[in-house]
Amino acid sequence: MNFLIIVYKGIGDVILTTPVIKAIKRNFNNSKIFFLTKKYSADILKNNYWVDEILIRENLKISYLRSLKIDVSIDYMLSSSSAFYSLISGAKKRIAFWRNWGFIVYNLMVKSEWDGYNVIKRFECLKAVGLDWRKIDDIKPEVYLLDDEKKRALRVFESYGLTPKKDFIISFDITSPRIERQPEADVFIYFADKLVEKGYKTVFLASNFDFSYIENSVYKFSKYKEKHIVIKHFSIRELASSLSLCDFHIGTSSAPMHISVSLNIPTFTLYNASVTNPRAWTPPNSDIHSYIASPNRFFDKVEVWSFLEKHINKVII
Repeated sequence: MNFLIIVYKGIGDVILTTPVIKAIKRNFNNSKIFFLTKKYSADILKNNYWVDEILIRENLKISYLRSLKIDVSIDYMLSSSSAFYSLISGAKKRIAFWRNWGFIVYNLMVKSEWDGYNVIKRFECLKAVGLDWRKIDDIKPEVYLLDDEKKRALRVFESYGLTPKKDFIISFDITSPRIERQPEADVFIYFADKLVEKGYKTVFLASNFDFSYIENSVYKFSKYKEKHIVIKHFSIRELASSLSLCDFHIGTSSAPMHISVSLNIPTFTLYNASVTNPRAWTPPNSDIHSYIASPNRFFDKVEVWSFLEKHINKVII
């Protein structure tokens, strides 16, 4: 049976769908999975042996999609373009969450009342092919890294004087693709200064796009500017490889947090009012992942630090 999974909203959304891929492959013998996503998200799926082929939306030819003989399409997007690919794939079973106009495209729509972790919500679509998420024993997102990728990241860390496994390294992600989800930078820098005082190493992993913002924030708000390391020029694979060398991650609701979860790295996430349901993005019943939510964009950094410090101490112990 050939499955088409459609997720091209963002890197985090792709990561949160990886448990569904594994469940399908484990429960349908000889199944093939074709994962349709956007170019900027595709690299996070590299080396994922549960995926038979990654389809790039920007390059996909309709004739090639039709040639794959898709039996089941599962569309996790709420868009007309994803509906088009689901329909044009020729799949006999076209699954999606309920939408009023969906009957035009989909013949199996799932009404979800789930109010928790999005990984579990994604599993609800599998009810249409006879799989109950409550019988699935592995719902952890996964990112697969090569040893060479980790070695390259290690060389970069060592060039900045960081020694993984010896140093306790805490990574920071203080930006978000959605600016409304981005807490004020001074809050994160306050935490970073506190952590330096406790003897931890702090590293800010930046893309070319946000490097200046991060560097300027450290310069403007930190008492220990020379103590904080800002590393730039990261592809998503380089970012993931660097996160794998860290012991703890602090950030916003974005790709680095989901990558850290997939790599079993403890996290602490700040959610502001733009994220209406933090439970949707944080693994449930976890001892190593925690978060705090604010009713607006602003956080009381002293109050949040008390929660963060307790969480780090618990994880270390």
